[in-house]
Order: sequence, then structure tokens, then C-alpha cells
Amino acid sequence: MTGAAAWVILERRERCVIFTIVNNVIFIEFYDKKNFPPGKWLKEPDLCCWERELPCLAIRDMGMGVWKGFVGIEDSHPFFGKSIEELLKLPGVLDIFRGVHGGLCGAGRLPPKYKEFAKSYWWIGIETCQGDDLMPLLKLENINPDMAKMLSNRSYKDLRFIRKEINKLAKYVSTFK
Repeated sequence: MTGAAAWVILERRERCVIFTIVNNVIFIEFYDKKNFPPGKWLKEPDLCCWERELPCLAIRDMGMGVWKGFVGIEDSHPFFGKSIEELLKLPGVLDIFRGVHGGLCGAGRLPPKYKEFAKSYWWIGIETCQGDDLMPLLKLENINPDMAKMLSNRSYKDLRFIRKEINKLAKYVSTFK
């Protein structure tokens, strides 16, 4: 298959589905979204793992309903073990990370609940809770009407968007030696 991406269900489990797209295997999991308002996020998965140049992981933050994306690096990479502050002091890194949505938001180990994906990687991340990003679980009823009007112009960054941004981050990070 060339050109078009084809999704094929390989396996169904209680809360997850494994798909393949071209030669990439992706793990996808759905979480309980009973507290979410109506929107396209209800039909999206909430965790997605794939390989690009590096291991990639997208996780929905269930506090605000936004996507967080991560790229995993091994201990041989020059970014391994470095905080965001340390990374931004390295020559050329600031320019590289300006190319991804919102810049970097974190670097470190994944929480234990993601141990299946964490392995021994150091994860560098981005998130979709920037100034123009719609946060599905942000409560607007109790805020100033002017603020609510301003926030109503935000756009939701979906799984396709976060995957594109994580793939860019993976490319940038993989070329940094």
C-alpha cells in the first residue's frame, strides 16, 4: 500500500485495540470519559504508542482532557538525564524545539502506571494546553463572561495533531548528536 494510510485491527481487548499503519505497529487504549462534555475527543483513543525515528507516546491528560506527547531516548543520547532547563542551554536546542507546538513541557521518566512503555528511556515531552488550545475539561461556567468569550475561540488539538508534532520532535531529537 503506498500513499494512503490503512488501519487494520489486529487484536481487540477489553480497553485497547492494536492497529497497524503501513509498517508501524501502534498500541491504542481508550479511557473512561464519562466526565467529558460532548466533542470529537469522545471518539478518540486516550493513549497511543508508536515508533518513528524514536519511540513515541501520546497520552491524554485526564485532568484537562488535553494531549501530552513524548519521545523516548536511550542513555547514549546527549539529552538523556537532562532537565528542560539543561536542554535549553545546549547549543542549537532552543531553535530545534521552537519547531514543535508550544515548545517543551517536560523531560524525565514516565510515571509507574506507564511502565509497559517507559522501559529505561528518558522522555522529552510537549502538550496541547497552550494559549489557543481548547481544553475539554476546563470549566467555564464560573469564570468572568469576558474571559469565557475569549476562551471560546480556542481549537481542539486532536490525536492526529499531537502525533504530527511528536513525529517532528522525534525527527529533531534523533538528528541531534
